[in-house]
Amino acid sequence: MRIYYKIAIGIIIILSFFSIIFGFMHRFSFSEDQCLMMIYGNYDYHTKSASWINIQFPDKSDGDGYFEERKGIVKTIFFQPYYENGKDKIFLLTKTIPRNIPFDCHACLPLIGAAVFVRKIGHWEIEAQNKFIMYDGEYGELPVVKLISVGKNKFGLSLEFEHIAVGDRELNIFIPYKNTIVNAHKETIYSENFNDCEFSEKIPCEAYTANFDFDKSTKTDFFDFKIKRFGTVYNDKRKKTMPVNQEITYQLVDGKYVVVSQEGEEYENERKNDEG
Repeated sequence: MRIYYKIAIGIIIILSFFSIIFGFMHRFSFSEDQCLMMIYGNYDYHTKSASWINIQFPDKSDGDGYFEERKGIVKTIFFQPYYENGKDKIFLLTKTIPRNIPFDCHACLPLIGAAVFVRKIGHWEIEAQNKFIMYDGEYGELPVVKLISVGKNKFGLSLEFEHIAVGDRELNIFIPYKNTIVNAHKETIYSENFNDCEFSEKIPCEAYTANFDFDKSTKTDFFDFKIKRFGTVYNDKRKKTMPVNQEITYQLVDGKYVVVSQEGEEYENERKNDEG
C-alpha cells in the first residue's frame, strides 16, 4: 500500500507541475506575430515581419527622407511578458526600416515604436501604443533593452544605444503613460573623445560616465529617477574642460522626468545632457 501511495503522490505532483506550466503558457500564449498582426493587420512568417503601408508621420518632414514612399518593414526587437497590477501584459518594442532602399549606413536610424498588450477576460488587446517614439540605432544596430520597474506595480523599458561615430552610449527610458508610450528621459551615460584629442593640440580630452537608479521609497505612483554623473566634460560657454561630480533627482511630470533636486558640482552642457 505504501508503494502505491507513493506512486499516487508522485503522479499528483507531476500532474500539478505540468498543470502550472500549461497554465503559465496559456496565460502568455499571445505571440510576437499575433502582436504585429493586431497592430498592422498583416504578418510574413518567412521574414518574421509586418508591412506598414501609408505611414502617417506626425512630422511631415520625416517622410521626405528615407521613408518618402511611406512604406516600412516592421520587426520585433523586444518581446517581454510580465505581470503588472494584477494583470498579464506584454511589452513589445519594434523597429521600422524603409522597404525600397538598403538601410545599413551610419545615418540610417530605424524608427522605434512600442506597444503594451493586456489580457482581459481571455483575450488580448492593446493597452498603450506609440509607433513614432524616436529614431535611433546607427547602422541599424539594436539597443540593449531591459524591462524595469518605474513605479509601484508599474513597468517601463530602458534602452541603451551605442553611438560609434561620436563615442558615446545613450540611455532612453520608455514609460506607458495615458494610453501611449513616451520617451520620458534621454541621457548620455558614457562619452569620451580619446580618438580625437590624442592627435590634436586644440581638442581637450574628456571622459564622462553616469549611473542611474530609481528611488523605490517615492510616495507617488512613479518612482523618482536619479542620475549620478562623474568625469570631465567640455563646457561650451567657458570654452574649457570642466569636472563634474553630481547627483540629480528627477520626477515624472506629464510624461517627462524633470529636475527636482541636485547635489555636487554643476555644469552646463546641452550637448552632453539632453533632457528632452
